[in-house]
Amino acid sequence: MKSRTVMVGLDGFTMEFAERLMDAGRMPNLAKLRDESARWLVDDSQFRNANLTYEQISSGLRPDESRRWSAVEFDPERYAAVQAGAANPPFTAALDTKTVVFDAPYFDIARDADAQGVVGWGAHDPGLGEGLQSRPASLADEVLSRFGEYAAKDFIYGFLWPDPDLTLKAGRLLRDGVDQRTRIVRWLFGERITDWDLAISVVAAAHSATEPMWHGIDETHPLHSHPSASVARQCLEEIYEAIDRHIGAIREIAPDATIVCFTMHGMGANNSDVPAMLLLPELMYRLETGKTLFEPRPEWTSAADGVPIIPPGVPWDRAILGAMRGGQVMRMRDRIQRDVNKMRRKLTGNTTNKAAEKRDYQFPLKMAATRYARAWPRMRAFGFPTFHDGRIRINLQGREKHGIVSAGEYETVLSEYVAMLKTLKDPRTGEAAIGAIHTPVLGDPFSASANQADIVASFNGTPLALDHPGIGTVGPAPFRRTGAHTGGHGALFISGDAIARGDFGECSGYDIVPTVCTLAGSEIPMNRVNSIVLPYLSQAA
Repeated sequence: MKSRTVMVGLDGFTMEFAERLMDAGRMPNLAKLRDESARWLVDDSQFRNANLTYEQISSGLRPDESRRWSAVEFDPERYAAVQAGAANPPFTAALDTKTVVFDAPYFDIARDADAQGVVGWGAHDPGLGEGLQSRPASLADEVLSRFGEYAAKDFIYGFLWPDPDLTLKAGRLLRDGVDQRTRIVRWLFGERITDWDLAISVVAAAHSATEPMWHGIDETHPLHSHPSASVARQCLEEIYEAIDRHIGAIREIAPDATIVCFTMHGMGANNSDVPAMLLLPELMYRLETGKTLFEPRPEWTSAADGVPIIPPGVPWDRAILGAMRGGQVMRMRDRIQRDVNKMRRKLTGNTTNKAAEKRDYQFPLKMAATRYARAWPRMRAFGFPTFHDGRIRINLQGREKHGIVSAGEYETVLSEYVAMLKTLKDPRTGEAAIGAIHTPVLGDPFSASANQADIVASFNGTPLALDHPGIGTVGPAPFRRTGAHTGGHGALFISGDAIARGDFGECSGYDIVPTVCTLAGSEIPMNRVNSIVLPYLSQAA
């Protein structure tokens, strides 16, 4: 079948929360779409820990096809880590389809000669460097002159929970940014570029809002009693209502189109920032060197409920750096590097992103885990920087430049640290801090890509400290983000004249792109097809 198709991605969107608002009559457009659609629960759990949802959507490739297991790339020559953006062309590049796109993350529009639109306007983790990219080139300036910069550009990655007033400000701007996005899409899809087969719109505000505001809607969250929680809930409700208006506008713009509206998964409590970015790297540092880099502030260790609080106005990274030995020197080094980079851009007249010109999207990674990088060459294994779970990379001879662990010792060291992880406790709850443990390259450690670790571990609960039977307690440290990609199923709604209504069970998140391609009347490379959805659609048509 072939139909004009609109693909609407709801980034970081939690359907359970939306359903409560729909039941209260506060999201009528999404409720109407749901009732008029073929519906599936979406499961992306197989590869969610790569934390590259929209790289997978925009490329149409699973990590086992793209070898993109993390956004963090390790350089075994320099023992440095960088964040890597889009590595593959958009899935639309393989289609015989006229595509228009607005703000889809990791959608490298320069690599699809038939696509038009604008990316990098207000996406959360755009994967494309700084600044807008567009085709035609003048389109980015048209968008800026007509609609301005993204209203919430200062709060795409906001650290908010300590400050109720800042939370309210960010929430209102994120809400306004959704309405601003809706006005752009009305113009772009409905007036400026009307000759299209496939239109793609991704709404990022739920992602940018839920990560710092989850404690507002989760009654079990350790910060749910914080003064910012009620403000956070109000803000999330208003943002979801704005997203509902966006969905309504999409249907008005293209009333004859098939709508494919989806969220890959729900959000939940953040269980990884503190243990993955700080505590596990610190623990590995202590075990391997016998030294300490991070020492929690006295008021953090004395917090009655085991939940440290940061006062308003103090960024998390600065607070953690202040608790590290040599933190002031590190901060000064960061400032000098920022000034050097700024001056270099000014002297070279670099007003565009040079990485975009080379299609090589790599960005400096400022994370607590990278503060240990100077010691990595001297360690048998170290905490690998990550945004989602706990990762350990072994310093393997023949793979890393200064490898310490021989191939014959690899399994012994691996088993040692797997066993160590199983001993860790969350001192706040007394429960095991570690959940599932995977060793993805055990069979062939030399096959590990630059974005893979030797050990990958999930965390239980929301640990803010780790108890080790020999080292003692590492931490505590305050929450960074209160929310993360730890929720349940996502949802897929497909509405069109030839689509039957009803619930059709569960599908894989990696069925969505093949389904969109089929609806748009194009064939795609067979290695991208993993469809449970397609048979249902052919029966429904």
